[in-house]
Amino acid sequence: MVIDFHTHIQPGTDVPHFLSEMDKEGIQLSVVLALGQDQEELEASNRLIAGLVEKHPSRLTGFASVTPTRKNAVKEFEELVRNHGFRGLKLHPPIQHFSIDDPRVSPLMEKCAELDLPVLFHTGGVFLREGIIRYGDPLLIDELAIRHPNTTMIIAHGNPFGPDPYIAGKHPNVYLDTTLTFAQIARLIPRIGPEMLDWMRSDEKVLYGSDANPNRTWRFKYNLDPIREMDVSEETRAKILGGTAMKLLKLD
Repeated sequence: MVIDFHTHIQPGTDVPHFLSEMDKEGIQLSVVLALGQDQEELEASNRLIAGLVEKHPSRLTGFASVTPTRKNAVKEFEELVRNHGFRGLKLHPPIQHFSIDDPRVSPLMEKCAELDLPVLFHTGGVFLREGIIRYGDPLLIDELAIRHPNTTMIIAHGNPFGPDPYIAGKHPNVYLDTTLTFAQIARLIPRIGPEMLDWMRSDEKVLYGSDANPNRTWRFKYNLDPIREMDVSEETRAKILGGTAMKLLKLD
């Protein structure tokens, strides 16, 4: 089973085209991540994804988003999970303007541990003018994972040449996805995939992701090809493409 752990769907875009392109690339399920700069955008994104998942439950599943520095963030997230069946939490520190090491993030991490739901963090750069890139430093996840060892965390846009593989490798509760950054580097340096797995000392900590959306469905294949061509066993490839994701999403 192939699971894309990192996609987005915006209002007014062509969802049938998105699903058709999933079929073309052999992707059975996509995780659709909520995204927004402010509360209004986040609420709209959560509503949209809840409706899409309800309409296409066998093809789409959703991660909700809330602003962790808001007083009612924990309550808001729990209600989204209880009422709409979200399977995880997506946080984008640079555009939501908070630091991962802000103490106000901790209650939300504890709630995710209680609900046994993963948290996916955007890391790395962002092109939005108002985005604060230093909030996307994956090094901050290292300490967060120490403080919250029972919370499953995913480093989005995992960078093979950054600290990301070591953070995921040293923490049992941390994973990374291959979205864009890995794909870009692997196209230049084909051996980077197997080397990264060696550094991590595990082939069960990496998740295929594409950052695809209905307007950029080419990203499915762009991010899939380096994994399909990676010089690893078929068992390892299957884990990256969907096996590990199935465990995190409790589909196995």
